[in-house]
Amino acid sequence: MMKRFTEEELDQANSCNLIAYAEKIGLNLKKVGNSYKVKDYGGLYLNAYGTKWNWFSRDIGGGPIQFVMEMEGKTWVDAVYTLLGTEKSDFIPRVEPVEEEKGTFELPDKNDTYKHIIAYLIQSRGIDKEVVYDFISQGKLYENKHRSCVFVGYDGDNQPKYASVRSTNTHGKSYRGDVKNSDKAFPFSFEGSSTTVCVFESPIDLMSYMTLLDVHGIQSFDHHMISLGGVVDRALHQYLQLYPEINRIMLCLDNDEAGHFACQQFNEKYHEDYKLLRHSPTGKDFNEDLLVIQNSHQTEQVREAMVTYKPEWDMEEEMEM
Repeated sequence: MMKRFTEEELDQANSCNLIAYAEKIGLNLKKVGNSYKVKDYGGLYLNAYGTKWNWFSRDIGGGPIQFVMEMEGKTWVDAVYTLLGTEKSDFIPRVEPVEEEKGTFELPDKNDTYKHIIAYLIQSRGIDKEVVYDFISQGKLYENKHRSCVFVGYDGDNQPKYASVRSTNTHGKSYRGDVKNSDKAFPFSFEGSSTTVCVFESPIDLMSYMTLLDVHGIQSFDHHMISLGGVVDRALHQYLQLYPEINRIMLCLDNDEAGHFACQQFNEKYHEDYKLLRHSPTGKDFNEDLLVIQNSHQTEQVREAMVTYKPEWDMEEEMEM
Protein backbone atom coordinates (compact mmCIF):
# COMPACT_ATOMS: atom_id res chain seq x y z
CA MET A 1 0.00 0.00 0.00
CA MET A 2 1.40 3.42 -0.96
CA LYS A 3 2.46 5.59 1.94
CA ARG A 4 0.16 8.55 2.46
CA PHE A 5 2.08 11.75 3.20
CA THR A 6 0.52 14.79 4.78
CA GLU A 7 0.18 18.01 2.80
CA GLU A 8 2.84 19.55 5.03
CA GLU A 9 5.27 16.73 4.25
CA LEU A 10 4.71 17.05 0.50
CA ASP A 11 5.12 20.82 0.66
CA GLN A 12 8.37 20.32 2.56
CA ALA A 13 9.66 17.82 -0.02
CA ASN A 14 8.72 20.08 -2.92
CA SER A 15 10.37 23.10 -1.30
CA CYS A 16 13.80 21.47 -1.23
CA ASN A 17 16.39 23.45 -3.20
CA LEU A 18 17.44 21.48 -6.28
CA ILE A 19 20.75 23.30 -6.61
CA ALA A 20 21.80 22.32 -3.09
CA TYR A 21 20.46 18.80 -3.57
CA ALA A 22 22.27 18.31 -6.90
CA GLU A 23 25.55 19.38 -5.33
CA LYS A 24 24.90 17.08 -2.38
CA ILE A 25 24.61 14.00 -4.59
CA GLY A 26 27.73 14.93 -6.53
CA LEU A 27 26.42 16.52 -9.71
CA ASN A 28 28.66 19.11 -11.38
CA LEU A 29 26.80 22.38 -11.99
CA LYS A 30 27.76 25.26 -14.26
CA LYS A 31 26.08 28.68 -14.04
CA VAL A 32 24.68 29.57 -17.47
CA GLY A 33 22.80 32.85 -17.67
CA ASN A 34 20.01 32.67 -15.10
CA SER A 35 20.08 28.89 -14.74
CA TYR A 36 22.41 25.99 -13.98
CA LYS A 37 23.54 23.34 -16.42
CA VAL A 38 24.26 19.84 -15.08
CA LYS A 39 27.51 18.82 -16.76
CA ASP A 40 27.71 15.45 -18.55
CA TYR A 41 23.92 15.13 -18.67
CA GLY A 42 23.31 16.70 -22.11
CA GLY A 43 20.59 19.32 -21.84
CA LEU A 44 19.71 18.98 -18.13
CA TYR A 45 19.15 22.39 -16.49
CA LEU A 46 17.97 23.70 -13.12
CA ASN A 47 16.32 27.10 -12.85
CA ALA A 48 17.95 29.91 -10.89
CA TYR A 49 15.71 29.39 -7.85
CA GLY A 50 16.34 25.65 -7.56
CA THR A 51 12.62 24.91 -7.81
CA LYS A 52 12.33 23.40 -11.32
CA TRP A 53 14.38 21.29 -13.71
CA ASN A 54 14.13 20.47 -17.39
CA TRP A 55 15.93 17.84 -19.42
CA PHE A 56 15.33 19.40 -22.81
CA SER A 57 16.84 16.61 -24.88
CA ARG A 58 14.38 14.17 -23.28
CA ASP A 59 11.36 16.46 -22.97
CA ILE A 60 10.97 15.79 -19.24
CA GLY A 61 11.12 17.94 -16.15
CA GLY A 62 9.34 18.89 -12.96
CA GLY A 63 10.07 19.62 -9.32
CA PRO A 64 12.28 18.09 -6.61
CA ILE A 65 10.35 14.81 -6.25
CA GLN A 66 10.54 14.03 -9.96
CA PHE A 67 14.22 15.04 -9.98
CA VAL A 68 15.10 12.49 -7.29
CA MET A 69 13.06 9.81 -9.09
CA GLU A 70 14.87 10.49 -12.37
CA MET A 71 18.41 10.93 -11.07
CA GLU A 72 18.43 8.22 -8.41
CA GLY A 73 16.03 5.72 -9.93
CA LYS A 74 13.70 5.82 -6.94
CA THR A 75 9.97 5.35 -6.59
CA TRP A 76 7.78 8.34 -5.81
CA VAL A 77 7.43 7.26 -2.17
CA ASP A 78 11.19 6.73 -1.71
CA ALA A 79 11.90 10.06 -3.40
CA VAL A 80 9.66 11.87 -0.90
CA TYR A 81 11.32 10.03 1.98
CA THR A 82 14.72 11.07 0.63
CA LEU A 83 13.79 14.74 0.40
CA LEU A 84 12.31 14.66 3.90
CA GLY A 85 15.62 13.31 5.18
CA THR A 86 14.09 10.17 6.66
CA GLU A 87 15.93 7.84 4.33
CA LYS A 88 19.58 7.75 3.38
CA SER A 89 20.17 8.87 -0.22
CA ASP A 90 22.98 6.95 -1.86
CA PHE A 91 23.51 8.41 -5.32
CA ILE A 92 22.98 5.88 -8.07
CA PRO A 93 24.19 7.03 -11.51
CA ARG A 94 21.31 7.06 -13.92
CA VAL A 95 21.15 4.04 -16.19
CA GLU A 96 20.34 5.04 -19.74
CA PRO A 97 17.06 3.42 -20.78
CA VAL A 98 16.97 1.14 -23.77
CA GLU A 99 15.06 2.97 -26.46
CA GLU A 100 12.14 0.93 -27.68
CA GLU A 101 11.82 0.43 -31.40
CA LYS A 102 9.08 2.61 -32.79
CA GLY A 103 6.18 1.19 -34.70
CA THR A 104 4.81 2.49 -37.96
CA PHE A 105 3.53 6.04 -37.93
CA GLU A 106 0.00 6.41 -39.27
CA LEU A 107 -2.06 9.57 -39.59
CA PRO A 108 -5.49 9.54 -37.90
CA ASP A 109 -8.43 8.92 -40.21
CA LYS A 110 -9.84 12.04 -41.81
CA ASN A 111 -13.36 13.25 -41.24
CA ASP A 112 -15.54 13.97 -44.27
CA THR A 113 -15.65 17.67 -43.33
CA TYR A 114 -13.40 20.50 -42.16
CA LYS A 115 -16.16 22.63 -40.67
CA HIS A 116 -15.45 21.94 -37.00
CA ILE A 117 -11.74 22.78 -37.12
CA ILE A 118 -12.40 25.80 -39.34
CA ALA A 119 -14.97 27.13 -36.86
CA TYR A 120 -12.65 26.46 -33.92
CA LEU A 121 -9.53 28.01 -35.41
CA ILE A 122 -11.22 31.04 -36.96
CA GLN A 123 -14.00 31.82 -34.49
CA SER A 124 -12.56 30.57 -31.19
CA ARG A 125 -8.87 31.14 -31.84
CA GLY A 126 -9.15 34.22 -34.04
CA ILE A 127 -6.85 32.89 -36.76
CA ASP A 128 -7.23 34.43 -40.22
CA LYS A 129 -9.23 32.20 -42.57
CA GLU A 130 -6.64 32.50 -45.33
CA VAL A 131 -3.99 31.13 -42.97
CA VAL A 132 -6.25 28.21 -42.03
CA TYR A 133 -7.20 27.46 -45.65
CA ASP A 134 -3.56 27.65 -46.76
CA PHE A 135 -2.43 24.98 -44.30
CA ILE A 136 -5.41 22.81 -45.24
CA SER A 137 -4.53 23.10 -48.93
CA GLN A 138 -0.96 22.03 -48.16
CA GLY A 139 -2.16 18.90 -46.35
CA LYS A 140 -0.67 20.14 -43.08
CA LEU A 141 -4.01 20.56 -41.33
CA TYR A 142 -7.20 18.49 -41.37
CA GLU A 143 -10.06 17.24 -39.19
CA ASN A 144 -10.11 13.71 -37.77
CA LYS A 145 -13.10 11.52 -36.96
CA HIS A 146 -13.29 13.02 -33.46
CA ARG A 147 -13.70 16.52 -34.95
CA SER A 148 -10.25 17.49 -33.70
CA CYS A 149 -7.48 19.45 -35.42
CA VAL A 150 -4.62 17.38 -36.79
CA PHE A 151 -1.39 19.30 -37.48
CA VAL A 152 1.03 17.40 -39.71
CA GLY A 153 4.81 17.54 -40.14
CA TYR A 154 6.61 16.17 -43.22
CA ASP A 155 10.14 14.97 -43.94
CA GLY A 156 12.36 16.13 -46.81
CA ASP A 157 10.61 13.72 -49.18
CA ASN A 158 7.19 15.18 -48.32
CA GLN A 159 6.21 12.09 -46.33
CA PRO A 160 4.19 12.63 -43.11
CA LYS A 161 6.27 11.77 -40.06
CA TYR A 162 4.65 13.71 -37.25
CA ALA A 163 1.18 14.80 -36.18
CA SER A 164 -0.28 16.49 -33.13
CA VAL A 165 -3.96 16.50 -32.23
CA ARG A 166 -5.86 19.34 -30.61
CA SER A 167 -9.54 18.96 -29.73
CA THR A 168 -11.97 21.68 -30.75
CA ASN A 169 -13.76 21.72 -27.40
CA THR A 170 -14.24 25.21 -26.03
CA HIS A 171 -15.89 24.04 -22.81
CA GLY A 172 -14.95 21.27 -20.42
CA LYS A 173 -12.02 18.94 -21.02
CA SER A 174 -9.89 19.34 -24.12
CA TYR A 175 -7.33 16.94 -25.55
CA ARG A 176 -3.93 17.69 -26.98
CA GLY A 177 -1.14 15.27 -27.75
CA ASP A 178 1.10 13.72 -30.37
CA VAL A 179 -0.03 10.83 -32.55
CA LYS A 180 1.60 7.51 -31.63
CA ASN A 181 5.02 6.90 -33.25
CA SER A 182 5.33 10.56 -34.30
CA ASP A 183 8.85 11.83 -34.91
CA LYS A 184 9.29 15.29 -33.38
CA ALA A 185 12.21 15.94 -35.72
CA PHE A 186 9.72 16.80 -38.48
CA PRO A 187 7.58 19.72 -37.28
CA PHE A 188 4.43 21.45 -38.42
CA SER A 189 6.00 24.27 -40.40
CA PHE A 190 5.81 27.08 -42.92
CA GLU A 191 8.67 27.14 -45.40
CA GLY A 192 10.06 30.63 -45.95
CA SER A 193 12.71 32.04 -48.25
CA SER A 194 14.86 34.11 -45.87
CA THR A 195 17.79 33.01 -43.72
CA THR A 196 15.76 33.26 -40.47
CA VAL A 197 13.65 30.61 -38.77
CA CYS A 198 10.99 31.56 -36.20
CA VAL A 199 10.47 28.96 -33.48
CA PHE A 200 7.11 28.42 -31.71
CA GLU A 201 5.88 25.96 -29.12
CA SER A 202 2.59 25.04 -30.84
CA PRO A 203 0.95 25.16 -34.29
CA ILE A 204 -1.75 27.52 -32.99
CA ASP A 205 0.91 29.98 -31.82
CA LEU A 206 2.53 29.83 -35.25
CA MET A 207 -0.77 30.45 -37.03
CA SER A 208 -1.66 33.23 -34.58
CA TYR A 209 1.64 34.94 -35.32
CA MET A 210 0.92 34.83 -39.04
CA THR A 211 -2.44 36.46 -38.34
CA LEU A 212 -0.84 39.13 -36.16
CA LEU A 213 1.52 40.01 -38.99
CA ASP A 214 -1.52 40.84 -41.13
CA VAL A 215 -3.24 42.69 -38.28
CA HIS A 216 -0.21 44.93 -37.93
CA GLY A 217 0.17 45.45 -41.67
CA ILE A 218 3.46 43.57 -41.99
CA GLN A 219 3.47 42.35 -45.60
CA SER A 220 7.09 41.48 -46.32
CA PHE A 221 7.60 38.58 -43.91
CA ASP A 222 9.38 35.68 -45.56
CA HIS A 223 10.93 33.85 -42.59
CA HIS A 224 10.68 30.12 -42.03
CA MET A 225 8.37 29.12 -39.17
CA ILE A 226 8.32 25.88 -37.18
CA SER A 227 6.42 24.49 -34.20
CA LEU A 228 8.40 22.39 -31.71
CA GLY A 229 5.43 20.68 -30.09
CA GLY A 230 6.83 21.81 -26.74
CA VAL A 231 10.27 23.20 -25.85
CA VAL A 232 12.57 20.41 -27.06
CA ASP A 233 14.90 21.51 -29.87
CA ARG A 234 14.87 18.28 -31.90
CA ALA A 235 12.71 19.82 -34.64
CA LEU A 236 14.89 22.93 -34.79
CA HIS A 237 18.08 20.89 -35.07
CA GLN A 238 16.64 18.86 -37.96
CA TYR A 239 15.25 21.94 -39.72
CA LEU A 240 18.63 23.66 -39.60
CA GLN A 241 20.16 20.63 -41.31
CA LEU A 242 17.47 20.75 -43.98
CA TYR A 243 18.03 24.47 -44.63
CA PRO A 244 21.77 25.13 -44.15
CA GLU A 245 21.40 28.70 -45.44
CA ILE A 246 19.60 29.69 -42.21
CA ASN A 247 21.85 31.80 -39.99
CA ARG A 248 19.35 33.44 -37.61
CA ILE A 249 16.99 31.89 -35.07
CA MET A 250 14.12 33.96 -33.69
CA LEU A 251 12.66 32.39 -30.55
CA CYS A 252 8.91 33.02 -30.22
CA LEU A 253 8.33 30.78 -27.20
CA ASP A 254 5.73 31.40 -24.50
CA ASN A 255 6.05 34.26 -22.05
CA ASP A 256 6.23 32.02 -18.99
CA GLU A 257 8.87 30.34 -16.86
CA ALA A 258 9.21 27.33 -19.16
CA GLY A 259 9.50 29.55 -22.23
CA HIS A 260 12.12 31.83 -20.68
CA PHE A 261 14.04 28.84 -19.34
CA ALA A 262 14.03 27.16 -22.77
CA CYS A 263 15.21 30.36 -24.50
CA GLN A 264 18.25 30.44 -22.25
CA GLN A 265 19.16 26.87 -23.16
CA PHE A 266 18.62 27.45 -26.89
CA ASN A 267 20.85 30.50 -26.68
CA GLU A 268 23.54 28.51 -24.90
CA LYS A 269 23.44 25.74 -27.51
CA TYR A 270 23.19 27.74 -30.74
CA HIS A 271 24.72 31.19 -30.15
CA GLU A 272 28.15 30.31 -31.51
CA ASP A 273 26.85 29.34 -34.95
CA TYR A 274 23.67 31.42 -35.29
CA LYS A 275 22.43 34.91 -34.54
CA LEU A 276 19.69 34.49 -31.93
CA LEU A 277 16.79 36.88 -31.54
CA ARG A 278 13.68 36.76 -29.45
CA HIS A 279 10.12 37.93 -29.86
CA SER A 280 8.24 37.31 -26.65
CA PRO A 281 4.45 37.73 -26.61
CA THR A 282 2.92 40.38 -24.37
CA GLY A 283 0.60 37.82 -22.78
CA LYS A 284 1.34 34.14 -22.22
CA ASP A 285 1.45 33.31 -25.93
CA PHE A 286 0.71 34.84 -29.32
CA ASN A 287 -2.81 33.44 -29.51
CA GLU A 288 -3.62 35.26 -26.28
CA ASP A 289 -2.18 38.46 -27.79
CA LEU A 290 -4.27 37.96 -30.91
CA LEU A 291 -7.51 37.45 -28.99
CA VAL A 292 -6.86 40.50 -26.79
CA ILE A 293 -6.53 42.69 -29.89
CA GLN A 294 -9.54 41.16 -31.63
CA ASN A 295 -11.72 41.48 -28.55
CA SER A 296 -10.82 45.14 -28.15
CA HIS A 297 -13.17 47.54 -29.90
CA GLN A 298 -11.24 50.64 -28.88
CA THR A 299 -9.03 52.02 -31.63
CA GLU A 300 -6.56 53.51 -29.19
CA GLN A 301 -5.94 50.11 -27.60
CA VAL A 302 -5.23 48.61 -30.99
CA ARG A 303 -2.88 51.45 -31.87
CA GLU A 304 -1.04 50.96 -28.59
CA ALA A 305 -0.64 47.24 -29.28
CA MET A 306 0.78 48.03 -32.71
CA VAL A 307 3.38 50.35 -31.20
CA THR A 308 4.54 47.70 -28.75
CA TYR A 309 4.69 44.95 -31.38
CA LYS A 310 8.40 44.38 -31.98
CA PRO A 311 9.20 41.78 -34.66
CA GLU A 312 12.56 40.85 -33.14
CA TRP A 313 15.42 41.79 -30.85
CA ASP A 314 18.76 40.32 -29.85
CA MET A 315 18.89 37.59 -27.24
CA GLU A 316 22.18 39.09 -26.06
CA GLU A 317 20.42 42.33 -25.15
CA GLU A 318 17.78 40.53 -23.12
CA MET A 319 19.86 37.94 -21.30
CA GLU A 320 22.86 38.03 -19.07
CA MET A 321 25.03 35.27 -20.42
